[in-house]
This record gives sequence, structure tokens and C-alpha cells, in this order.
Amino acid sequence: MYPILYRRKTRTGFFVTLVLLALTIRLLCAPALRAAVLDEARSLLRSEALLKAVFLLETGRVPQFASPAAPEPASEASRTVQGTQQSSSAGETSPSSAGNEPVPQGGEDPSAALRQSGEPQPAETEVPAAPAAFTPAEAEAIRFRGNCSYSVDKAALLLRPLDWAERSGPKVLIIHSHSTEAYTQSEGHAYLPSGNYRTLDLSCNMIAVGDALAEELGELGVELIHDRTLNDYPSYNRSYAVAREKIQAYLEEYPSLVMVIDLHRDALDKPVRETVEREGRTLAPLMLVIGTDEGGLTHPHWDRNLSCGLKLQALANRDEPGLFKALSFRASRFNGDLSPGALIVEVGSTENTLEEARASMPYLAQYIEALLRCE
Repeated sequence: MYPILYRRKTRTGFFVTLVLLALTIRLLCAPALRAAVLDEARSLLRSEALLKAVFLLETGRVPQFASPAAPEPASEASRTVQGTQQSSSAGETSPSSAGNEPVPQGGEDPSAALRQSGEPQPAETEVPAAPAAFTPAEAEAIRFRGNCSYSVDKAALLLRPLDWAERSGPKVLIIHSHSTEAYTQSEGHAYLPSGNYRTLDLSCNMIAVGDALAEELGELGVELIHDRTLNDYPSYNRSYAVAREKIQAYLEEYPSLVMVIDLHRDALDKPVRETVEREGRTLAPLMLVIGTDEGGLTHPHWDRNLSCGLKLQALANRDEPGLFKALSFRASRFNGDLSPGALIVEVGSTENTLEEARASMPYLAQYIEALLRCE
């Protein structure tokens, strides 16, 4: 044994190591701790024979070292659960192994084992509930105006299910048949007119109001498309025809669209400044315009447009009565035949300011989002 030791190049270093190991082993009493130190010494000396010699000199007996146990291979199912757990919280042990729960096999849901373990799970995103059911009284509270002579059952239309299509993708299209419509100029919102209360300036016409609505809907999690083109320029008379082509193209490309909001500014015969005060802010009032086939153009589902409009106004009346004016029920079609969820929304009039029009958009967005949750 000794000749082996003296073949070391540096005797001093060897004896220093020998003395330190001897002192360490003498001081250790716990078997588990002794085994850990021996494993570390074996790694340090890089020779099990040399370690045995040191141990023999100190204790007078030859030690027996157990070989480290090889880890058992994990099953395919347990790897799946561990991979799922590690991806969500690195460094934590899998609940299935910590709680000794059975690992799911075959087509079972791996998340079931995680739930059974008792470990805290990530909070699930709560899906907002559908608004409360509508009532006939809410229908009767909505007043009509306009030139359509049709007699309708407002209560039956309000209570009719919407049956929204369940497809992934954008749900709302915001468009402006009369994009250049503008408001009374105000500080910070002066514009170069292109006509009577009209401008090509996108920051001051209906495009700016649509931008505000799109931003509010986006914050509420509603997927949407906002068409920001000037559909009434250079030809105002062709504005609905131009917008119609755009709407058809969008509906074909995005079959998930269930609502088409044509955002306008009203033009009163007798200009009167109408406002609504809410939460210390001055808002421009809103008005829905629903067309029919009474004018002679094909419109097979004008009643579905009206059902949608009644629901939107009823939702608003629950929280903000007076924000919507009387519903304008018209003989003209206004491209409403392109979608059961097509609505024209008039935002204020020429006597309002852009600030007042934009201030109404958080409320309109709130009721559109709620309408999308209606059944």
C-alpha cells in the first residue's frame, strides 16, 4: 500500500491532504454525513484505491463504498406531466410525484392529476356572464321616429335570440359611409373644410371618432376592423355604394364578423346643440338608424337589424338613460341587408364638438361589448 502512496510527485501536498482527511473523518459521527464526505474525498483524490489507503491508515479497516444508484427511467406519461409543470413554473417539483398521485395514462387529462394533488393551480380567466334577460317593459321604453310606416312588435324583437356565429377572428367592423362628416370647430380641433361641416382631415372627421371607438373596444378585448378610408370622397352621392363594396369584401374575408357599425354624424334640419352630462363630462348623444325594405330595395332581415338595435339601446338605457335618442326607423336600406348585425350609429350633430363625440365612445364600446355576450 505504501509504495503506491510514494509514487505521488508531491509528498508534502499528499501528507497535508492525508492529515486533513484524517481529522475530518475522525470528527464525523453521522453515517450519512460520513458517506457524503467520503464521496467528496473520492472525487477530490480521483482514486478510490488512494482513498482506501488513507482510510486504512486512520481507522485500521478497509472501507466499503456503495455505488451510486442509477435513476429509474420516467414513464412517457410522467414526462408529459412534468413537462407541463416545468413550463409553467421552473424549478418546482411535479405535483404528481410530490403527492404520490397516480400518473394519468392513455387519453386521460394530465391536468386532472395536478388538480388531485392539492397544489395551487393558476387562476382560470373568468368569462363574463351574458347580460340579464331583456323584458317587454324595456322594449316599450324605446321610442321610435322616422319615415317607416311598418308596425312592429318591439317586445318580440327585443326578446328574440341573436344567434351570433361562433368563429374565431374579428367580431366588429367599424366603417364610415360619410367619412368626411365633421363637427363645430373647437380649440385644438380646427380643420380646413372640404364642404359644409366636412373635412378631409382624418384627425377631425368621423375617422377620428371611429379611432376612439376602436381603441375602447380593443381595451375591452373585442377583436375588430376599422376601415379608415374616405368613402364619400370624391363622390358624396356614391358613398353608400363605395361603402357597400368595402363591407362585402370584409365579410367575405372575415366570416367571423357579426356586427357592422356605420358611424355617422347627424345633420339636423334645425341645428340645436344637444349634449348629455355623464361623470363630469359633456357627451354628444347617440342615435341608432335602422333601415327596412319599404323603399323597394331587397332587405330580407331588417327585423334582425332592428332586434340587434333594440338590444343595444336597451343595454344603454339600463345604465345611461338618455344617452340614446329615439331610434330612427327608416324606409331606406342603408346597406343593412349585408349583415344581420348591421347598425348605423349617429354620434352628435353639427353643433357638437369632436371632443364631445369622442367622449361618448367609451359608453358605446361598453354596450357593444355587452351585446356581443348576449345570447
